[in-house]
This record gives sequence, structure tokens and C-alpha cells, in this order.
Amino acid sequence: MTDFLGALSLLVWDWDPALIRIGSFEIRYYGVLFALALAVGYMTLRWRYRDEREDPESATNLTYALMIGVVVGARLVHCLFYDFDRYMTDPVEILFFWKGGLASHGAALGLVLVCLAYDKIWRHTPMRVTVDRVAFAIPFAMVCVRLGNFFNSEIVGAPCDPNSPLAVIFTRYDQTPRYPSQLFEIGMGIIAAIVMFSMYFYYKKSHKPRPLGLSASLIITLYFGMRFFVEFFKEYQVDDRIGGLRMGQCLSIPFLIIGLIGIALCIWGPWRKQNVLQFNTKFQLTDEQLTKLDKNNKNQNSKDNSDKNSELNSEKNSNTQSPEPNPTDADANPTDADANPTDADANPTNAEAKTTE
Repeated sequence: MTDFLGALSLLVWDWDPALIRIGSFEIRYYGVLFALALAVGYMTLRWRYRDEREDPESATNLTYALMIGVVVGARLVHCLFYDFDRYMTDPVEILFFWKGGLASHGAALGLVLVCLAYDKIWRHTPMRVTVDRVAFAIPFAMVCVRLGNFFNSEIVGAPCDPNSPLAVIFTRYDQTPRYPSQLFEIGMGIIAAIVMFSMYFYYKKSHKPRPLGLSASLIITLYFGMRFFVEFFKEYQVDDRIGGLRMGQCLSIPFLIIGLIGIALCIWGPWRKQNVLQFNTKFQLTDEQLTKLDKNNKNQNSKDNSDKNSELNSEKNSNTQSPEPNPTDADANPTDADANPTDADANPTNAEAKTTE
């Protein structure tokens, strides 16, 4: 009975990673999901700017900077900590990030450094202002990236008992039953999203100012805390144990400590009396400006919907064809058509109307 249940639960994963393939050209699920994560992240940033009384358009340049920082940080940390000897032998290969090899710890570090430069150099505000905003975009990005990894049959889990209800065979990787560690990290993203937005609505409904830095500290603690335990179920990328811990766990510990310290400062320390509206005063919009902004956005949305409906109606009308005249009717009364040729000439619109009918 146990063997039967194990065989029944064993998932054989052989999904084609390409969503669209035309000859040598292909679009992969990973690329689509990555683009979706960027798009949703951008919209989330716009929401956070507006929610904190700033112009949402300010999120555009920040998004570009974050994209660069995340990719560069993720690539460098992977090369330096996970496969140092290989990339030091051929340093030029570090530039070929599209071939794979990105570390989420490096992505987090790159994100923090971009936020630090953005706030300290450009805005002259505490770094916690921007990091708190970006924090709400991270859970969805976690889900998208790991789902893309799952479609690619990469970053697989460690081998497991074939009778385990969690066992998956990634046939494009090997024939060994493994833990679906990508799905574990997707679950991490879902849990992080629930906690983050529960915290947001708690402060929103209670009309309490949210401590500046709490959002960032919470997502850092959630992600790297859960990541530490998921590492036990992941396949080794390289032989990277340090003191019995894997490299991913060692890199998670500093982030986890920083996150816990941040939460403590927000709940019991000096950060509990600080909120974003105290530091972004020179960027805040007045009530009149916010009302005008919302009105313009509403009008733009209405215009877009109107244009879309007009295009659909136009396309529908162009596809509507006039009915063909009945040839038997014309043959039945040939003399009628010849008898009054001047009527058609005198009233061309009537003739056209009759044909259309």
C-alpha cells in the first residue's frame, strides 16, 4: 500500500521550458515570468510612492537602477562565493550572466546598495525610505523567479525517498527522485506576501504610522530565515560546506541578524517613533496635487478604455460584409434594370441603399 501511494504521488516533471519556439528562436517561461516580476514590481513601487504622498513617476528611474543593481550583485556574489576558481580562471566569463549563475544573496545586496545610493546621494533621506517601498515587491518576485526555475528544471532539490509524497523526478536534469525545492521557495514567497500585507493593513486600519524600516526588516527576516531551512533540501551547487553549513546558509545568517535587529529597533527602539512622512516632506504632494494626479490617472484610464472600445468597434465594423444581391432576382426581371437606367443615375444613394439591404 505504501509503495502504491508513493508511486501515485511521484511526479515526473518533463515540461518544455520554452513557451514559444520558432526554429532556433524561443521564448522561455522563465523570461516571461521574470518580465512579469519586473512589471508588477514597478507597479508596486508606483503604489508605494502614491500611498506615501509622492509622485508615482519617480519610481521609473529607480526601477531601472534596481534592475542593474540586482543583476550585477547576483552575478558577482555567485562568481565569488559559489564558483570562485572557475571564474578566476576565466574572468571574462563573469560578464556572461545570461548563461546562468545568479545568487539571490547578491541580488539582495545589490538592491540594498542601490537604495542606499538613491536615498543618500539623490534624495538625502534615510535608506529605509526606499528599502521599505521595495520590500512589498519582493514576495511576488520570489514566486516568479522560482516558478521560472521550476519550468527550467534547475536549482533542483536534494535526492529523496522515491516513496516520499514530495518526490519529483526532473527528467531534464536526471532520473533521481528529488525534493522540489523551487516549490518550497514559491511557498516562501506566498507566506512572505501574506505576512507583509497583513502588517500593512494592520497599520492602515488602525491609523497608526508604520515604523520606518519595519517593512524591509520584516521581508529580510522572513526570506533569509526561511531560506536557511530550505537549504537543507536543496541540491549542492558546489562542495561549499563551511563548518557543517552550506554557503547559502552562511550567507543568509548576516541578513537574518540584520533583519531581526531592524525589527527590534522598530518595535522597541528609536525607529518606532519614525515614519516615512517625517523624512520625505520635500517630496510630498499637497492634497490638491494628489487630487489632480488621481483625476488625471482616472481620465487617462477612461481615455484608454474608450480608445480600446473604439478600436474594437472599428474592427468589428470592418469585418462586417454587405450581403450579396440575389442573382435570381436580377435574372427574373432583366427588363426592370434596363427600363429605367436614369433612376439609378439620378439617385445613386437609393441604388446603394437597395444593394446594402
